[in-house]
Amino acid sequence: MDWQGMVDSLTPEMRERLQGGVETGKWPDGTRLSDKQRESAMQALIAWQAKYADNTDHLTVNKQGEINHLSKAQQKRQFDPNHIDAKVE
Repeated sequence: MDWQGMVDSLTPEMRERLQGGVETGKWPDGTRLSDKQRESAMQALIAWQAKYADNTDHLTVNKQGEINHLSKAQQKRQFDPNHIDAKVE
């Protein structure tokens, strides 16, 4: 399953479990998330929020631990596999 298919299939219960795992570092049964699981869960939640959430104020945490505030449009572009980010200098 690709990322888009996974995002489309997330139920409210799944999102709640992912959110709890990202926030606490543990699954509901107390098992600790690996760094890879936590990163994947966070990416899935961000992708879901970018596609479905009505709130236009989103934030993410980058690899340096800094908070990034992105609009819904910016997050959608970030996860669009066809988007090419061309920087003009």
